[in-house]
Amino acid sequence: MSLLNPVLLPPKVKAYLSQGERFIKWDDETTVASPVILRVDPKGYYLYWTYQSKEMEFLDITSIRDTRFGKFAKMPKSQKLRDVFNMDFPDNSFLLKALTVVSGPDMVDLTFHNFVSYKENVGKVWAEDVLALVKHPLTANAPRSTFLDKILVKLKMQLNSEGKIPVKNFFQMFPADRKRVEAALSACHLPKGKPGGAR
Repeated sequence: MSLLNPVLLPPKVKAYLSQGERFIKWDDETTVASPVILRVDPKGYYLYWTYQSKEMEFLDITSIRDTRFGKFAKMPKSQKLRDVFNMDFPDNSFLLKALTVVSGPDMVDLTFHNFVSYKENVGKVWAEDVLALVKHPLTANAPRSTFLDKILVKLKMQLNSEGKIPVKNFFQMFPADRKRVEAALSACHLPKGKPGGAR
């Protein structure tokens, strides 16, 4: 790359983010703590976690507003969760394991996704590297082709047991355009009527 023709390269996702790490995802409202595997897809489009039931939840990297660790991460208020994490013991290492991912469409309507790692300082490293992906200039200013690629990446990550994309995922991806999705599937000679059908 010369100084006269600088090129902005897409963000690089560190290997450990793609491989994933074991965390416990907790929620103060439901007082549920569930083991998950937290990952970032290899292209850096989504932060996602997989539950033991194989159910996945996705968080678009562009919707992340902040990542917090240590004393800045959210702390459980419910006594049930405090007991789960042994928060009331003096030698507790919760702060060294905590990670909070803050997301939302703006800085007012925020959602807090709370995680606790099994090892110390993992939350800190994840918070820093995920925020680096969020702050990369191409994350917020991506070309149009990137948005099509994001759709494809998400659909490919949600394959069924037969290795096919369930038809319902197309409808979930484009909920406002049901007729267009049906027309597109029909034009490609793919099943469109059965929600359980697969591509």
